[in-house]
Amino acid sequence: MRIKAKTAVLFFLGTFGINHLTYAELLWNPKPVKEAESKIKSSNTGHEGHAGHQQNRSKEKAFYLEDNQNSTARYITPGLEVIPLTAEEKGNKYILPKTGMDNYHALVAERKTESTHESALRYPYMRGKPSGHSPDKLVSDSKLPLEIVPEPMIREHWRFYSSNKHDYKVLFEEKPLKDTWVILQTSNGSKMDAKTDGDGKVNFTLPEDFQDIKPGRRANKPAEFILRTVHISDGITYKTNFSAPYSVNPSHWNSNLGGILSLSVGFLSGIVIMRRHNNKMNEEKKNNKNSRRAS
Repeated sequence: MRIKAKTAVLFFLGTFGINHLTYAELLWNPKPVKEAESKIKSSNTGHEGHAGHQQNRSKEKAFYLEDNQNSTARYITPGLEVIPLTAEEKGNKYILPKTGMDNYHALVAERKTESTHESALRYPYMRGKPSGHSPDKLVSDSKLPLEIVPEPMIREHWRFYSSNKHDYKVLFEEKPLKDTWVILQTSNGSKMDAKTDGDGKVNFTLPEDFQDIKPGRRANKPAEFILRTVHISDGITYKTNFSAPYSVNPSHWNSNLGGILSLSVGFLSGIVIMRRHNNKMNEEKKNNKNSRRAS
C-alpha cells in the first residue's frame, strides 16, 4: 500500500512540472504568464529575488495567480491582519496593498469544490517601518487546511541558497502530517522527493542547478522552487504548494575571491621575505668588507 500510495502521489505531483503553463494549478508568480514562459525557455526564470527585493520599490508590487478562476485570494500582514485581494480587470494580476510595515507578508489563494481543495502560499517581503513582529508569528499562524511551513523562514537579507538544506513541516488541520510525500521542483529543471517523518518534517537541499554562474549576487538572477504535496481526507483531495525564489550560493565567488586573496597575500609575503633576505645578505657583505679594511 505504501508503494502504491507513493507511486500515485509522485505521479500526480511529478506529472505537473513547475511550468504552470502545462497544467492548471493555483500558483503565485512574480511575472506575467508570457514573460515567465519566455524566461523559462531561455535559461533561468527571472523572479523577484529575495522576497521581492528585486522589484523597483517606486513601482507597485504585484503578483500573478495562475489559473485563478473560481478562486479567492487574501493578503496577511505581519500583525495577522487579513486583507481580501481582487484581481485587476478580471485578469490574474493582484496588486499588493501598501501596509507601511517592513517584514514578510503572506499571499494565500484557495479554490474549493465538493471533492477538492486547492491552495497556493507565498511570502513576499515588503518595505516600510519596522513592524514589531517576528516572521515566526506569521509563518506559524495557520492559514490553510493543508499547509507547507518553512522551518524557520529565512530572515531579512538572507535568501534560499543553492546547496543549503532547509526544513519544512507539512500540517493538516494544524497537526503534523507524517509519512506524506513532498516533491520539490525548480524552474532550472531539478526534481526531488522526500517523505515527512513522524513530526511531519521534511528537508531538502536546494540543488546546484544554475548555469553560467558569474561572480557577484547581482550578476545571477534567482530561480524558483516549488514544494507540492497532496492529502486525501473524508473523500476530499487536498492539494497545496509553497513557492519561493532561490539564489546562487555566494560560496561560488567568495571561494574564488578567497583564493585570489590568498595568492595575493602569499605573493606579497614572498616579496617581503625576499627583500628582508637580500637586505640581510647585503648588510653581511658590507660588514665583512669593513672588517677586511680595518684589518
